[in-house]
Amino acid sequence: MKVHQLTMRRSNKRCGLHVCLRHAMRLARWTGFFPLQGLGQAYADGTRYKIVSLYFIYNFTTLLGQLVMSCFAILLFFQTEVTLNSISNVIFYVTSLISAVLFLKLAKQWPRLMARATETEQGLTELKLQNKVIVKCCVIAYVAMALALVEHILCTSFNLTFVMHCLKEAEITTNVMENYVVHRMPYVFKYVPYSLFWAFLFEYLCLQSTFVWSFNDVLITCFSIYITAYFQNLNQVVTANSKKNKDNMIPWSTLRVHYSKLVRLVKEIDNHISSFILLAFFTDLFYICLQLFNSLHRNYASFKFCNELQTKQALTSPSYLLYYLYSFIFLVLRATMLSLFASNVHCASLEPVHAVYDVSSTLYDNEVRRFQLQLHHTKVGLTGKFFYVTRNMVLKVIGTIITYEIVLLQYTITPNPYYNGTKVILNISSHSYS
Repeated sequence: MKVHQLTMRRSNKRCGLHVCLRHAMRLARWTGFFPLQGLGQAYADGTRYKIVSLYFIYNFTTLLGQLVMSCFAILLFFQTEVTLNSISNVIFYVTSLISAVLFLKLAKQWPRLMARATETEQGLTELKLQNKVIVKCCVIAYVAMALALVEHILCTSFNLTFVMHCLKEAEITTNVMENYVVHRMPYVFKYVPYSLFWAFLFEYLCLQSTFVWSFNDVLITCFSIYITAYFQNLNQVVTANSKKNKDNMIPWSTLRVHYSKLVRLVKEIDNHISSFILLAFFTDLFYICLQLFNSLHRNYASFKFCNELQTKQALTSPSYLLYYLYSFIFLVLRATMLSLFASNVHCASLEPVHAVYDVSSTLYDNEVRRFQLQLHHTKVGLTGKFFYVTRNMVLKVIGTIITYEIVLLQYTITPNPYYNGTKVILNISSHSYS
């Protein structure tokens, strides 16, 4: 009997938001960006943020590593000529460092956010989160990060092949590995002497930065799916309620209170992830524009053992074409996924208004009128600090990208092919996106 009562009590405390996001957040924890205990449990009340833990030590070393990489990129930026390559390195690592700090802050606030979500869900007596929403969040998280890993592997494979081709090596040797790492990360090994330890360490830090850049989009997408599901469920209940007779209908005051609770939950979530949204839109927009620029300028940072002919051969190879197309398509699809799912929150919050305005005159009362006014005057949606994520905003972003492309087509200038004996152009890597 006691076991049954404990099970019932725990099931009442089950937090849908925690269940939707715990698998995704475990991926972040495995890579050093989310030092929170209890993510393996199905209940949010088991999550704990502790400074004295292995997860926090791992996260602290990750923060330190991202800080070091950012300093190297900034140092090289100020000591060499300003190029798109140096700018992209700075943006890549600085935004990764900012993301790491934001994830640490989110981990600290996570138990409070889950408690708030649990309280709200328990008050939504007429609404229910379907299991397919949880499955959808998990699938998106794992698939998106698996695709990001494939992109990084393709990038590494092409760069290794390029270095081996230039060195005329048939297999991966110590010389190939050294030149590959120095070629991939000149902003590091200009100041640090090469060794196998430093090579693996900085390569892992680069992989972490690549992960967190993609994961920002996944995090926002999963939050958006969760919020949208509740608003869609509310819309279904409101639509069905408007067609019922007075004896069987749910009181409109109850549905209005449900809507108010969802609005407060959206604002609570937005307070925690608005910085992520701003950062994700900035980085996605920058790298899409960078990809479009590179599509016009087919350029590559020349390797010191490669002449111009060998570089051109590398740029026309199937491995380069595969990597370039895959990375660009993946970037665009990821940005599209983020934009559509985040803007769906705003669209779903407007859907109940149609059913409320269709209420018959015999059922119309003050509660229905209050609900109408609340739906009409309340703007609901995720924000990026300074803007609401709506479909109109997404269209403006697309228009900005198209305008950028048209300007590039009109003012394409052939770059100076040499600078100090090497080409001053972009390096192909998973973060500089050439």
